[in-house]
Amino acid sequence: MKTLAIVLSASIALAQFGDSLAAASQNSAARDLAAAKLFAFGGVGAAGIMSQGERNLRAVLGQSDASQQLQNALGHATPAGELYILVGLRRCDPAAYEKVIDSVARPNDDVEIARGCMITREPFRQLLSQIRDGRFDDYLSRPPR
Repeated sequence: MKTLAIVLSASIALAQFGDSLAAASQNSAARDLAAAKLFAFGGVGAAGIMSQGERNLRAVLGQSDASQQLQNALGHATPAGELYILVGLRRCDPAAYEKVIDSVARPNDDVEIARGCMITREPFRQLLSQIRDGRFDDYLSRPPR
């Protein structure tokens, strides 16, 4: 009986530890997304692999509280991070997206972006317009590579 109690207690502790690790991992993806230095969707680089920013966005969007995580991260995001967050909010919570879209406009900032093998800088305002037009929506519908 004593052994059963110890095993049961250990199982509960491990389950709670696992939940804590999962929550930390979720928060880590949102934090890393907010800190993004580069904005890229689709295959990038010579190998055509998914960018870390897109990978982090997909991880956040897979959570039940994705909208809240994205909104919380928006306040301390880099320009590239803001763009990812706006793409995510547009996808998971259009009402929240509409509430914040005008508050993040940075007309004079350029953002480093990757398209395929090319890394360039584009105006934040231009990328924001592309998000409004839904040009990045399709990428999140595709299976990850």
